[in-house]
Amino acid sequence: MNGKTHGVILGLVWAVATAVGVAVVLSVGILPSPASDEAHTVDNAMSLLTALSVPIFTLVVIVLGYSMVRFRQRGEPTQDGPPIKGHFGLEVGWVVVTLGLVLFLAGYGTVGLIDIRTHAAHAGNELVVQARGSQWFWEFTYPEQKISTKEELVLPLGRPVRFEVSAADVVHSFWIPSFRMKIDAVPGMVTVVHATPNTAGNYRDDFNFRVQCAELCGLGHTGMTVGVTVVEPSQFEAWVARQSPRR
Repeated sequence: MNGKTHGVILGLVWAVATAVGVAVVLSVGILPSPASDEAHTVDNAMSLLTALSVPIFTLVVIVLGYSMVRFRQRGEPTQDGPPIKGHFGLEVGWVVVTLGLVLFLAGYGTVGLIDIRTHAAHAGNELVVQARGSQWFWEFTYPEQKISTKEELVLPLGRPVRFEVSAADVVHSFWIPSFRMKIDAVPGMVTVVHATPNTAGNYRDDFNFRVQCAELCGLGHTGMTVGVTVVEPSQFEAWVARQSPRR
């Protein structure tokens, strides 16, 4: 069997494995249900990157497996293998394809990042929430409403939210899995992230409706979790009215 035949066999197996792999990774939901406008941009990028990684993964596995089975040799080798010469066209093609993929992903990622950063920021009627991380709890302040809470983060459905994140002691990380938004909380500075909740829900019904510290910050790190509740605007206003004024 000559090299061209081996190449045809590998190509056919690779094509089938790639098609099956892409279908599987696109059909299996590995992320929690999205609950913000920005989450869909993140999910689309995740699906694209995962699908693009399948051909590379299958190529490496199939070539390695085929070589181990087809060209295996028992015992100690008695001589060196035949010399292998490079193929200029293949090398150029590999570089061109790789460069094209890198430029495409860089452009796609840039567009998605700009969309995430500007969608809520330019929507108007922002709700400002100041999130302050401490060892080991979160405190949320609504400056416009003049209230603070450590019990839960309550947000109105469909209204853009500007999270102003800070830390009192060490570096924490502000993360809401259902929103796909995450940013570091750094002592001495304020970092900002935006999200627009588009699905009502709460921590009791969905574990991913939570603020989770995603940066190891000490012994109590794993317990640094606060439930998130997304409600209709009228319910949010009623919740605000029930809160005691911030002192």
